[in-house]
Amino acid sequence: MRKRVRRSLQVVIVTGLIWSTAQAQQSNAVPQLAFETASIRPSQLTPGCFSTLPPGGVQYADTCITLRNLIQIAYSTSYIDGGGKAVDTNYDLRATTPDGKPWTFDMIRPMMQQLLRERFHLSTHAGKRELSGYGLFVAKGGQKLHPVAPESVTQGQKAGESSQNFSAPGYVQGRGVNPGGIARLFSIVEHAPVVDHTGLSGLFNIDLSYAPDNSTDSNLPSFFTAIEEQLGLKLKPEKVTVDTVVIDHLDDTPTPN
Repeated sequence: MRKRVRRSLQVVIVTGLIWSTAQAQQSNAVPQLAFETASIRPSQLTPGCFSTLPPGGVQYADTCITLRNLIQIAYSTSYIDGGGKAVDTNYDLRATTPDGKPWTFDMIRPMMQQLLRERFHLSTHAGKRELSGYGLFVAKGGQKLHPVAPESVTQGQKAGESSQNFSAPGYVQGRGVNPGGIARLFSIVEHAPVVDHTGLSGLFNIDLSYAPDNSTDSNLPSFFTAIEEQLGLKLKPEKVTVDTVVIDHLDDTPTPN
């Protein structure tokens, strides 16, 4: 169950990164937006308790989400250093956006930063870490991607609408994603950083079908083979330097609601 929850959270975080048009803000930047109301409480953990509302509404809500994941959402990164045991505590967050504005990932980030600063007295600085990951390259036979015009791509989501960019066991879907977005989708599958080295530009739709790990009854190719056969791309192992958020201070519990 913990693995399924972690993968769901990765989809939320990586989807936000894919749609992002802004860089993560430094910890000393003063956010310009704040939640109209916000309540954060320790979760009552039960099987399958994780849930999150999609973008497009005026309500923002996460159930059974770790403080680590909230920090990842706030700073547009999958990589957090420090914080001790407090970062793995689960919380339920309920908030509303200011002026009844439908929320987007770009809007949520500064509001989440401010919430964490006010309620947990979070302070951070930027860092880097070298990890084992993958480089994404064009395969020897050439890329087989399906380009799409920018004006045909729907930006954001309506309330209650599922993301068009996601990974599920045996399948990856991307709609109107650039090569960096494709790399980030692949990072969900491999649970490792993937860096784009394709040299390609533009937006693409991808549909990748592959045999999930430990599958014994699938006629589909492995994940790595499917990428090459279906998309004309290739993953190669390499050391990857990733941007991290280093936690300088974090309270163990939030201030009262």
